[in-house]
Amino acid sequence: MLYALQPYLKYFAVLGIVPWTERRFQQMLQKIYTTAIILFNIGVAFYIVVYSPPEGDLLVSLLVSCIVFISQIVTMTVIELQVMCQYDRYYEFCLQLKCLRRQFQCELLQQVQRLPWTRYIKYFLLGALNIASVVPGVYVILHYDYIGYFWYSLSAVIINRFQCLLLLLYAELLGFHVELLGLRLKDVHNCRQLGVHSVLDVKCEQMCSLDYLLSLKRAYMELYRLFGQYNGLYGWSIVCIFVVMFLDSMINIYWALLVLAKIYNFVFIYMTFSTFVPLLILLFTFCRCGEYCKRQHMLIGSHVRGLACISQRQLEPSSQAYTAVLAEFAMQVEQDALIISAEGFMDIDYSLLMSIFTAMVTYLIVLMQFGSL
Repeated sequence: MLYALQPYLKYFAVLGIVPWTERRFQQMLQKIYTTAIILFNIGVAFYIVVYSPPEGDLLVSLLVSCIVFISQIVTMTVIELQVMCQYDRYYEFCLQLKCLRRQFQCELLQQVQRLPWTRYIKYFLLGALNIASVVPGVYVILHYDYIGYFWYSLSAVIINRFQCLLLLLYAELLGFHVELLGLRLKDVHNCRQLGVHSVLDVKCEQMCSLDYLLSLKRAYMELYRLFGQYNGLYGWSIVCIFVVMFLDSMINIYWALLVLAKIYNFVFIYMTFSTFVPLLILLFTFCRCGEYCKRQHMLIGSHVRGLACISQRQLEPSSQAYTAVLAEFAMQVEQDALIISAEGFMDIDYSLLMSIFTAMVTYLIVLMQFGSL
């Protein structure tokens, strides 16, 4: 699926977050282009922070604004470097996803459809929302007296957000295949439990065979390998993206509270809302995607344990090998979890989202206290 999307995704090479082609010479040119993006943004950030910092009356507001600006530049740099240094691993990831799809079709005899268009529409709307969210900020800066780093961080913000959208798309594809494997295991579980032919597209005898179970086990191994490749490819990018989204959304909520307290002009409320609302939506969507993969993994584990219970009740001598493979499969599912992890710092799920919201409330209270001083 990812290979099928590559003719469209390659245009994100303009931002340096997707390789344009597999040809070495063109990849070298893209690396030079990406390096220029990094150096330009770092140079602008260094000049603005050191030689031409904005001036204002609220010291705390300027300080947190500078921290967010620097974090945006650092995150953009990490994203660009991690993508630039791993072009080959990216295409290996695409190839493994394509091979997994063929494995589902050939070994599991399961028709793998494309990702539903509703999910593509969801990411298109998220992209449109993040582009449209820039408009209120531009309007406020052009028509009112603004003190901050908006213009200087705009390119970094765009790169960070679209990389987040691409990571969400990749995670969605992984979760889709986990769902397909879970559905197949459910069919096998139902078939062995009923012991009769059902309305499946594969005969019950074949689905209950040892060879088919081994194919399911291999498919799970390939899925686990793909999750490992995804986490290895983008682990540091995920860490930085979550940190900067946490900081940026929290600081803009803080500024919104200052606007409501009539410290800033009310028109700035549009700028703050257009910043932290899309960020919170991205945070929620990413954590929801990770939680979905985690729950599908739990369903796979429940189906495998259900198969083990059914197999233990059978008295045929031929079922001993089947039972042994099932026990090994159950141990594999328990030990090799299909989760999205950010370099081991955190697992992406709803518990992380609640931790982020709790930390936001805590730091907002601290900022408001310092602001009152």
